[in-house]
Amino acid sequence: MRSIVELAWFEDFLEIAATRNFSTAAASRNISQPAFSRRIRALEAWVGAELIDRSTYPVHLTSAGNIFVPRCQEMLRDVYRLRTDCRNAAGASSRLLTFAALHTLAIYFFPKWISQPDMPNAPVRSSMHTGDFLECVEHLSSGKCDFAITYDHPDGPPVLEAGPFESLQIGRDRLVLVSGVDETGKPLFDIDVPEGTRIPYLAYSWSDGYLGKLISLIQSRWRSPLNFSIVYQSSLAEGLKQMAIAGQGVVWLPQICVQKSIAQGELAQIGGQQMSLEIEIRIFRRVGARSRDGEALWKYLSRTAEQTRGHHILDPALTMR
Repeated sequence: MRSIVELAWFEDFLEIAATRNFSTAAASRNISQPAFSRRIRALEAWVGAELIDRSTYPVHLTSAGNIFVPRCQEMLRDVYRLRTDCRNAAGASSRLLTFAALHTLAIYFFPKWISQPDMPNAPVRSSMHTGDFLECVEHLSSGKCDFAITYDHPDGPPVLEAGPFESLQIGRDRLVLVSGVDETGKPLFDIDVPEGTRIPYLAYSWSDGYLGKLISLIQSRWRSPLNFSIVYQSSLAEGLKQMAIAGQGVVWLPQICVQKSIAQGELAQIGGQQMSLEIEIRIFRRVGARSRDGEALWKYLSRTAEQTRGHHILDPALTMR
């Protein structure tokens, strides 16, 4: 029996108590169903009693589970209230706002965005965890950060749509297809080639499936199937960019990441606008009590979003040259 319990297990239990369905609860918690089931089992092992009756569909709470629900709710309210009170008592000077962001956004978007002079409590004291898409989602859903910044697109996989999350659009970017260039500045590779011609391709690894799905959406627009041959994979856009500059193949990358290299003649965009896709940059947070600085930031961003609705929103591909 484990002697250490994780706070996330209690939140998992309340989710399954509310939904009575393991797959629905796992989706709301943004983890796989097997991982969610293991966490519920771990909680039951720590409690020393079964809390969920899995013999029925939908599942039901056991007698122990029914006793556990109100105490669990009360405990979580007290824990988060205590955390908020302590953070507020500590004052702004000792509180860092914690972010999780995709590597590309952490490098090319976040520094300029967080340094806007009208940001509340500027300069904002912050810390950053960088990771792939799934890491950022897990960091926010498990309470390891205050905010997550990631890409989003209406036709892409849903991002934190289920569960206690809210989001705001804070920028725009564009996925573009690029190639390295020869000594004359001409692209080394192109996609407007005879059908069946092999095209060396630099791909995102399986761990960053979100951008991979958006790229599949772009590819479906081309008039015939593209004969891509994967020669390199990575979850880091910066690594893929360097491989493209080295002449190893073509790759879809955020424009914010490659605009300087294109301007300097190290890369060339290929395929035209048909092979590109505009994507949103969104910031997510959990609904509920926040620190004073975190709440001030969110109110500022909400106000800015209202003011820019229907107008030009911060576009790093245009403003960060």
